[in-house]
Amino acid sequence: MGRSGEGRFAKSRVDALSDGVFAFSMTLLVLDIRLPDDLVVASAADLAAHLVSLWDRTLTYVISFFVLGAFWRSGIELRPSGEDADRSVVHLVLVMLLFVTAVPFSSGLVGRYGHFLPAILVYAANMAVLGVLTIAMRYLDVKPGKRSLAAAAGARLPTFLASAVLSVLIALVAPRYAMYAYLLNFLTRLPFWPGRGFEGRS
Repeated sequence: MGRSGEGRFAKSRVDALSDGVFAFSMTLLVLDIRLPDDLVVASAADLAAHLVSLWDRTLTYVISFFVLGAFWRSGIELRPSGEDADRSVVHLVLVMLLFVTAVPFSSGLVGRYGHFLPAILVYAANMAVLGVLTIAMRYLDVKPGKRSLAAAAGARLPTFLASAVLSVLIALVAPRYAMYAYLLNFLTRLPFWPGRGFEGRS
């Protein structure tokens, strides 16, 4: 007879709890990177200066994120699994998650100071890096002999990256209207948009 139910836990639930705690902790780290709510910004130069002043908090955030990532990676390496993830993919996932957790900061920044160029640049950089990393992950997710950069990018990600670049170009002239560039991404949802690559798969 096996042991009684008391004191026994499904390993999958323990792993899920562990992953959840790590994810929550890594997300909370970015909350320390913020500008004061009562900050008065009179120009793009002022905003840029305030953003530069956050470098020490940003550095601490990056270091702490990857320290937690190292502990998480050590934990998953000990788990029995029928399908092991390549080490380079795991590293890429951690880098992508770093920029995912930065989205609340970049979104809040552009929400408050979207009429200044530095806010547009930070948000566009965050979005562009996420787009590039998504393409890289899709590329590595396919067997080496069947990899295609075009298939990894699909029909939508190039438009997403183009909208980020366009927002920066608009911001150089009229920052207040730069965020409208992301409306281009709605075109990829229309029926006539070519559904090639990953988006076209059933």
